[in-house]
Amino acid sequence: MTALVRRSRDPKPGEIAAWRAHSQRLWGEKHATPMEAFAHLGAVQSQEVLAYRLTPAMRAAPTEPGAPYAPLKAVDALIEDGTVLRTHVLRTTWHTVPAVDLRMMLAATADRVLQVHASTARSLGLDQAVLVRGDEILADAARGRHLTREEASEALAEAGVADPTGQRLIHMLMHAELTEAICSGTPRGGKQTYAAFEERVPPGVIDRETAIRELARRFYTSRGPATVKDFTRWSSLKVADAKAAIADLDLESIDLGGRTCYFGVEPPEADEGGPVVDFVQGFDEMLCSYTDTKDWVLHHTLPIAKAAERPRFNSVILLDGQLVGHWKATVKAEKVVIDSYRHRGFTAAEIAAMRRGADRLRTWYGKDEMELGLGHA
Repeated sequence: MTALVRRSRDPKPGEIAAWRAHSQRLWGEKHATPMEAFAHLGAVQSQEVLAYRLTPAMRAAPTEPGAPYAPLKAVDALIEDGTVLRTHVLRTTWHTVPAVDLRMMLAATADRVLQVHASTARSLGLDQAVLVRGDEILADAARGRHLTREEASEALAEAGVADPTGQRLIHMLMHAELTEAICSGTPRGGKQTYAAFEERVPPGVIDRETAIRELARRFYTSRGPATVKDFTRWSSLKVADAKAAIADLDLESIDLGGRTCYFGVEPPEADEGGPVVDFVQGFDEMLCSYTDTKDWVLHHTLPIAKAAERPRFNSVILLDGQLVGHWKATVKAEKVVIDSYRHRGFTAAEIAAMRRGADRLRTWYGKDEMELGLGHA
């Protein structure tokens, strides 16, 4: 079904961010569990092993009195038992996805990601024959056990692969993930491990067209309103494939400031309750899902040039759903120290909202005390 096109209008400042925050369940009704949050988002960008777990936690209901989000242990349990898997998919970067969805995501995007991967692999002296052999060695070595990166390197070296270390090892592991030879195993001592794909991922077959359509549905229902290019840059798909999938979905669309955006969740009612500040990880889906419309990600009171600046800290402060600064947390025995830097000064109401947001973070870290730094430009 072709998406219904609504009339054009200019969005109000901050309107798109608020809409997206509700679509993603960062605001409004929370998911019952972190697993529901993972399933809704489809994929959570996961470069930072500790920080990425905040993304599903913030979108799921707490299980303990006074807690702001789902507990860390609930997210960790999903990782430990393989209900979700941290792997390379969608792009040449880490994502954590439900195990039941991994075949779908690879069917939709692996060919495109492998094209990007091939260029770097060649520059490292890894031709197709070496990569395919590496896939076989790694799948065999991981059968019945979960390998650390060091153990994977040893298995490759013992089989005669030259110099399976550094970037060569990283790209051999990535190729094996993208070709369904291996995927993530149970973490060991805080380290990523690798397991045989067929032992970790539920069986099933899905054709590429169906997979792309499901991936598009997941993206727009969890992240709308978003453009076609937001989706293609998130998924590495071609525009033609994205448009074909959208045409088959029951999505609605609206022209916002000259941009056609698709969505599956209606916009929320206007909220006059005052400013909201959220402390999110640096690769949160409120940020990384919208490469084409990144000007709507940056706070509307800031110049767009701020989006290109190297941040002082990696994690992000959202003011009313838009990027306004950055933060980092140092967890100590009795307290959590939160350093922050804002791209502009805050009003008294915004400072109060920031303290509330930081206090939610303190509670999630399980500390009784907090020290909050309030640096700004």
